[in-house]
Amino acid sequence: MQDIKLVVMSGPWAEWLDAFHAVSPRLKAVAAPTSEDLMREIADAEIVIGRVPREAFLKAEKLRWAQSNGVGFETMLYPEMIESDVAITNTAGALDAPMAEHAMALILSYTRGIVFQERLRAEHTWARGTFAAHQIQDKTACVLGLGTIGRAVVKRLVAFDVRIIAVDAQVAAPPEGVDRLVQPDGMLDALAQADIVVVALPLTDRTRGLVNAECFDRMKQSAYLVNVGRGPIVNETDLIDALKTEKIAGAGLDVFEQEPLPTSSPLWDMPNVVIAPHVGGQSAEGFHNLQKVFCENLRRYTSGEPLMNVVDKRQGYVIQKG
Repeated sequence: MQDIKLVVMSGPWAEWLDAFHAVSPRLKAVAAPTSEDLMREIADAEIVIGRVPREAFLKAEKLRWAQSNGVGFETMLYPEMIESDVAITNTAGALDAPMAEHAMALILSYTRGIVFQERLRAEHTWARGTFAAHQIQDKTACVLGLGTIGRAVVKRLVAFDVRIIAVDAQVAAPPEGVDRLVQPDGMLDALAQADIVVVALPLTDRTRGLVNAECFDRMKQSAYLVNVGRGPIVNETDLIDALKTEKIAGAGLDVFEQEPLPTSSPLWDMPNVVIAPHVGGQSAEGFHNLQKVFCENLRRYTSGEPLMNVVDKRQGYVIQKG
């Protein structure tokens, strides 16, 4: 049988070539750590692991499948890819635990005052009662997006006795832990009830700029926003204005409209903002899970079975989980 060429773009997954070869003797995996390598190797590749840029895709004559190296895939949704019969899959499920734990860390570091205490520690200052701590028990959270990460966040919030309102366009019935499920047209009313808002949506044309000034106007002044989805889902200018004018109490942000976050951004110096440099999915266990997802999808492909986590390229979300 004919060999299947697999190109692995830069990252730790490029060190897993032996694991990929072990899936099938038909696989011939090569690493493409630079853009020049990718442009050369993709010409006769059947599979690529990584987010294929448009210029490389236009060189791909035999490509059948692009496996994203993470949950995100929006950078591959250029017209030529959308119109092609090349399948896109992502790693949904592999990084749910670290992402959900990261969301909880952003919440608790603010509500328990950890971020404020750490700033005082740098000055060797012992100052009790200088910040307003809050409990999240019996509070209400609005979770935007019930993909695998959103559901993992829900599970952890429920363990803290938090009431959950979820907003999702694709889910028909409330999953376990969700007290109320609303469609996007009910999002503003849901936000108005929330003490905590967690953004766990994919970035699509419909979600870009979704959380904006209108949302902040409807939210409680005591509300806290957490974004572990994609930066452009939140209108950053509107968020900064809402924080400055105290329309909302604070924000925990792992993702931003521009990354790295520019040094000129006011967010750096806002005392009510917790910032992380897009590290929500990082963990040793998560990287192991990525390898498992890659290898299982490679096994399915070489065996002629349906792939996991297949993306609807026109809608911008996963339509086939397994």
